[in-house]
Amino acid sequence: MRRTASFVGSMIAAAIIFSQPAAAGWRDDLKVLRVGFLAGENPSYAVTRLESFRWQLQSGLAVPVELFPARSYSALIEAEASGRIQYAILSSLAFVALDERCHCGEPIAQPVTDAGSRGFRAMIVAKEDGPIRTLADAKGARLAIGARDSLSGRIAPFAGLASEGIEPDEYFARIIETKDAKAALDTLAAGEADLAVAWSTAPDPMSRASGSGPLGNIPVDGAEPLPPLRLIWQSDLVPFGPHVVRTDLPPEARAAILQTLLSLQASAPEAYDAVEAGFSGGFVEADPLLYRRFAASLAAARLSDSLTFTDQP
Repeated sequence: MRRTASFVGSMIAAAIIFSQPAAAGWRDDLKVLRVGFLAGENPSYAVTRLESFRWQLQSGLAVPVELFPARSYSALIEAEASGRIQYAILSSLAFVALDERCHCGEPIAQPVTDAGSRGFRAMIVAKEDGPIRTLADAKGARLAIGARDSLSGRIAPFAGLASEGIEPDEYFARIIETKDAKAALDTLAAGEADLAVAWSTAPDPMSRASGSGPLGNIPVDGAEPLPPLRLIWQSDLVPFGPHVVRTDLPPEARAAILQTLLSLQASAPEAYDAVEAGFSGGFVEADPLLYRRFAASLAAARLSDSLTFTDQP
């Protein structure tokens, strides 16, 4: 009995002895975690706004955390690719560009909507009482789209169509450019187009749920109601922008970051709102497959070389 107790005691002591240096080892190697984010034209204000988020990360890792404000996604991509930062808050487009640049970043977490959606679907819609009922019927029709740099209004639908073998400029008789999906829908309603792009985060893409996209936002905006619409086509899910860590980050640090993010909304809502105010559902672990599919559709449309890195739909 004593021998057994002694053996167990020795094993416990050994576990404590060997776990402490290992835990300290990766922290000593890392020294500081540098987190990059899009700060715009007022980096001082942006750093102050994210202080509660920085503190939560630092508390979760037990490693000093420094914020790296960047004026553009291009600067963030360069900083993470070069190793100047180990963590970046990116748009989905910016992550695709980073991955093409170095394959050195891994999406670790992403925000979701209150309904749990990880992204949005781009759509093409027509008037319900019109002659267009399928994508085949839409050939030779007039399509209203968003601006050239609009993720939901042009980039995502064009990429999705290209991945299905459809070249929009050749398939449609006319492409009518508007400023965004809302304006495209207005163009359809006015009879100046036969089809319009839209987007939705709702499980039912034609839902008028408030906040789910332009179909749900129109009553809130006080605009004229749209006519009944029919869904003609929808894309695969376009994921919201991820939080990305370098692939050479120690696995223990990665695990601590993920745990901190997954619990952030519940444990420190003010810190969550500081970093992801546009998404009310909290963080979930990122699904790399969603980003790979998105990258493949961009490649099919030959759009990956001209990305503008917009973050919201």
